[in-house]
Amino acid sequence: MRLPLPITVLALCCAVASADQLSKRGITPIEAELSSDLNARILKVGSAVYARVSVDWQGANCTLTAGAILEAHVLLVVPHTKTVKDSELGLAFTGAQCGEPKLGEFPLVLAAMAAPPEQSDYGIMSASLPVNTGSGGTSVKSDAIASLKSSAAANWFMESEFYRSPLALSMKMGQVSGIRGLTLSVATGPEHSSVLTSRNHDVSLDKHTLLMLVPAQGIFPLAAVISPPGPSEPPNASQPALPSASSGVSSASGPGAGALAEPPADDIDLCVPPQCNQALPSGAAINEGNPASSISIKQLGYAARPQRVIKSFDQDEALAYLGPRELLVAFNPHVLVSRQTVGRSGPIVRVIRAVLLDTETHRIRRSVDWELPDNRQYLWPLSGGRVLVHVGSELRVYGEGLKIENRISLAGPLAFVRVTPNSGFMAIGVIHERHSPELHAQLEESLNADPEEDVGILVLNSNFETIATSTAHSGVMAPTLLNEGQATLLALPKGGYRIALRSWDNRTSTIARFTSSCTPEISSIEPDLVFLISCEKFTYARQYRLLRPDGKLALKGVPMLNECGHAAEGSADQKAFVVKVVQSSLPLPPGEPFSSADFSAEELRVYRVSDGKRLLGVRVASPSSSRDGYALAPDASELAVLTRDQIAIYSVPAK
Repeated sequence: MRLPLPITVLALCCAVASADQLSKRGITPIEAELSSDLNARILKVGSAVYARVSVDWQGANCTLTAGAILEAHVLLVVPHTKTVKDSELGLAFTGAQCGEPKLGEFPLVLAAMAAPPEQSDYGIMSASLPVNTGSGGTSVKSDAIASLKSSAAANWFMESEFYRSPLALSMKMGQVSGIRGLTLSVATGPEHSSVLTSRNHDVSLDKHTLLMLVPAQGIFPLAAVISPPGPSEPPNASQPALPSASSGVSSASGPGAGALAEPPADDIDLCVPPQCNQALPSGAAINEGNPASSISIKQLGYAARPQRVIKSFDQDEALAYLGPRELLVAFNPHVLVSRQTVGRSGPIVRVIRAVLLDTETHRIRRSVDWELPDNRQYLWPLSGGRVLVHVGSELRVYGEGLKIENRISLAGPLAFVRVTPNSGFMAIGVIHERHSPELHAQLEESLNADPEEDVGILVLNSNFETIATSTAHSGVMAPTLLNEGQATLLALPKGGYRIALRSWDNRTSTIARFTSSCTPEISSIEPDLVFLISCEKFTYARQYRLLRPDGKLALKGVPMLNECGHAAEGSADQKAFVVKVVQSSLPLPPGEPFSSADFSAEELRVYRVSDGKRLLGVRVASPSSSRDGYALAPDASELAVLTRDQIAIYSVPAK
């Protein structure tokens, strides 16, 4: 039952109804979006609801940066039933992250709302770095200026641009835009909560629903129920308008003002031999190529776990060559782990056993255990027969003989590492926690995922000197670096995408335009190629392509419904590259859970860089669930493949 409002409170309505009066009083609304889906059927009185601030906001007693968390509680919930036609949901926003890791008391009133944009990730999807802008914005070491000038990047900066769809400037108190059948009654519920009402069905809100909130102090409540305008009906002029946050993004109004342009035509599949080859699907044979030798590593503690259910290929195993016949084999032996803390990166999560093998004699040259604080990628090949490894709270550079050549200390958990194919530059992301431990745990439980965090960016040169620093956030893709600059993924309307190249001297060009029914993945490999994975629009079949920086195709695969995993890497001498394709016994749609027991085979094909000709084709049964369980020798003479019980070594023909 709703509580009656005091007569004195009702008297405030007329005094604060108009946008002009709100603006004169210095009241600027807060723009935010829901962090998860809501449904009155499963919510209970007392349940916590979280929203994320979309635009920086400054108030008298609180400063909210984009990404700050707002907390609400459900004070009223009425599900739809056969006898109760109207479903209701009362939300009272009471807490906010006012510049602190923890939530503080800060009452807000939900004043207006709108449906999420049709696609909430329009715009730049990957963090952009670095370019020569001629302006500040980052911290650049003075002793690195000479090396930066030689690479045409004297001043570096990091930008994070994202398409945001703020509520229109003409939004009114109580208006609900784009959500049919939903009305909003501002501050009329228990304890002045705002009440959402849906007729003939449960109140249901999607993640990213846009919210407009105002501070409760001095203005609340406004006791009026205002119905939303129809699909083509303009907002009622009698409704008080909310002032817009100063976001720098204007909102259009009028018929067709928000219409999205048609995406440009795909230009990615102009593949003409000999500049480009198409990888045809394999036949029925299980073995296509015989290994020169095989190495069993069971006695070292390696044991596959084919029944383990996962949602993406894991990072437990990795192979890398430190020399023509020196193979590094790293895997998770699944031993009991002591949960002690390893510096600022946090407690130990797993132990990785690294074994250095001679592929000719099969002898073990060295074996070490690495303690890792996460389950992410931990090994990245570098030029010169070296690897970069995440161990504890540092990055280590290992060279020949598995000897440590350099160390890079980390100030927090590692978010990502990205390296140019020639190892000239490296970007390292380090997570900086936004939330207190209590708030982090609450958000993780509510979202069923890790909450968004700040990410500090370090840009290093080939001597591992920090030449620039900046910040991003964990919600964006890690940057993809080429020798010429950065390849950035941009989302376009109606499933369109564009890969743009931004050179180190701040020149931009388009590598490719294409459509995809799933979120594309891009990475870079030697000798300076973009590896793209996308999905067909109607079948959702995955497809891979290798693109040169000028946009020309080097290789493309045929879309296949039973292909569920793709990876690629190049040889250090830049003469060959290998593409790995994992096949499943039944089609596995993107995002669906799977186990390695679902895999039927794994294909690996080695191609010559100069003309795209295939040098070797291998098809093995019982593939592992690791993304990096393969490696190409530095001189492209050998291919090592990890299966569930051994390492197979294949000789790659020179011609």
